Amino acid sequence: MKIKTLFVILYCISISNIKSQNNQELLNSRIVLSIVMPQNEEKISSSNFAKIKSKIKQIISKNDVAATDYYSDFLIYPSIEIYDEEIIDAGLQPITIINGDFTLFVKQASTNNQFGSITVKFKGAGNSKSKAIKNGVSKINSNHENFQFFLKNVKSKIVNYYQNNCSLYISEADKLNASKQYERALLKLLAIPAGVTNCNSRINARIVQYYKNYSNSICDKKIMIANGHFSEKKFSKTLEILRTINPESKCKSSALSLMKKIESKIDKEDKQALDITMKIYNDKVAMEKARINSIKEIAIAYYKNQPDTNIHIIK
Repeated sequence: MKIKTLFVILYCISISNIKSQNNQELLNSRIVLSIVMPQNEEKISSSNFAKIKSKIKQIISKNDVAATDYYSDFLIYPSIEIYDEEIIDAGLQPITIINGDFTLFVKQASTNNQFGSITVKFKGAGNSKSKAIKNGVSKINSNHENFQFFLKNVKSKIVNYYQNNCSLYISEADKLNASKQYERALLKLLAIPAGVTNCNSRINARIVQYYKNYSNSICDKKIMIANGHFSEKKFSKTLEILRTINPESKCKSSALSLMKKIESKIDKEDKQALDITMKIYNDKVAMEKARINSIKEIAIAYYKNQPDTNIHIIK
């Protein structure tokens, strides 16, 4: 089955406070699935994609799961089977009545392993088969307890998967880090739900280290750009760049020096932004919070910059 990634669901990447051995506040990743729609599913016309996508979102949201816009290795996708179709002459326009099965599958894209499926029956009517399907899907009960059980079971299986493969993920992330693919190394570990494996301390330490490595790899260029704005007396632009530099990077001293140079040259609004930035540089708690937000932004930016992908899933 050929499918195209539309958006991501099920516990979007989020931030929460967790304590490591050093009592640091680190990033807490949660399980992420991607909702995908089959491109060549004859029974699902393009006009019905939005309705079915909306229905899947309803099912998820009714079960305390969030939605966001990132790609995941775990996929959830629908299939529709019509086993009864009847056309009734209802006067000016015939009415099509259908009975069918609406199925959701969860698979891992990289391995093609199935993590669960659920099928519910539905019935719909309309002046065309496509509209009958749309009508039938809209009437599927998103609150059905079977959906709740399905999602709970899937999450449990995915957690078990990460528990059994945590060391492998760390090994793969280390290789990405060694080859200077810091963003991919971060994302590899951010996929693992916090608190569900015995690798937590190793994961947390690596997330911080990968982030520092990433920051060090880009901060020299940022300092150069900031100095360019400063030489052109574009002090607001200078500050804008300086605020994106990790205070834990090797460029900390250079960034602070340039901040002091522009302090008397910026307006009141920029001065407030500068004060906030200076506080982050001098406050450990503020620095840790900034780290969490920056790691989240790296993940968001990376996923948003990925091209649409055609994925092949074999049932």
